[in-house]
Order: sequence, then structure tokens, then C-alpha cells
Amino acid sequence: MSEPAPSGPALRERRRRQTEHDISVVALDLFERQGIDHTTVDQIADGAGVSARTFFRYFATKEAAALVGHIDLDERVEQVLDAIGPERALVDQLEDLWREVLGAFDDGRSEAGRLLLRVRRLMLAEPALRQAAVAIDAQRTDDLVARLTRTLGLDDDLGTRIAVEASGLVVRVTLDRWADARDAGRPVDLLATYAAACAHLHAL
Repeated sequence: MSEPAPSGPALRERRRRQTEHDISVVALDLFERQGIDHTTVDQIADGAGVSARTFFRYFATKEAAALVGHIDLDERVEQVLDAIGPERALVDQLEDLWREVLGAFDDGRSEAGRLLLRVRRLMLAEPALRQAAVAIDAQRTDDLVARLTRTLGLDDDLGTRIAVEASGLVVRVTLDRWADARDAGRPVDLLATYAAACAHLHAL
């Protein structure tokens, strides 16, 4: 049975994410063709069919526009985060979350996986994009730590931050190892690489 179509606030959020995604795809296309320095916000907005004012309602900078996740995957991540509770170790639950995310990349074959590889390759050539990614990742980490600390009813976020930072580091190392191997013509399996990285973390 198919899921009911979203309505009300859910529909508005879905439309907001779709607009955000559309702007991001145009920004990424332009960055790949002409570089970040030679791309303007007006060009991105025109390509996405929105005004520059609308662009800035979604993104603080043009670099940030290329760093948006996939809509369906983001929604699934939200569902998994909503299900996190105190019954199991937080690190184990975060590893389940990341395993689902990495699985959705389908070794670069899915839309989300292809998008990930495009952004990563662009980041290697564009220092400004790498800097923007670091800032955005830091904010997302802070937001996730605060959210999980509230969800688990904790008075202090130290344990939550350690779990989030550690699991995030494993994912970053995994993605770097996987993408580097692909670029070198000796591809490795993404989920198998993640499983090995998790095993190393637990062995420490």
C-alpha cells in the first residue's frame, strides 16, 4: 500500500525542500561548468526560476547552495532520528542510521550517490566549497547533538557529542576511502568499508 500524499505543513515542507533541491542542482551544475568564482547568485537564481531574494531565504552563500542533501534520503533520516530512544546505546543507533544513509548511496549508482560524488569532486577543486562544508557540518553536528540530548532527556550533552562526533568521523573516513578508491580505478564496496571502519572504532 502506498503512503498517503503529504498535506498541510508536511506538504509545505516538502515543497520547501524541493525548491531548495532545485536551486542546489542548478548551483552545482554552474559550479562544475564555470567554477565558483565565476558563478553569481543571480545566475543560480535565474537558472532555478527564483529571485535572488528567494535564493537568500534558503542559503546564506552561493557555496552553501551546492551542499544540500537528497530530499527522500533526508526525509528517511528524519524518520530514523525520530525513532532513536534510550533503550539502546546511542552509538549503535547512530551506526544504524549511517548504515541506512550509506546504503541509499548504492555505491554511487543512486541519484543521492551520484550527487555525493559530484559534490566531493568539486570540493577537491574548490577550497571555498570545502570551507563552506566544514562550517555547515559543524552547525549540523551542533543541531544533532542538541536534538538527541533533548530526545534522550539528558542534562548534559557530553556523551551525546562524543557519540555524534565519533560516528561522524567514521563516516567521513569511510567516504574518503571509498571515493578515493573509485577515483583511482579500484572501487571498494561502501557498506563493507563502513563495516570495517566501525570495527576499528570498536576495537580501540
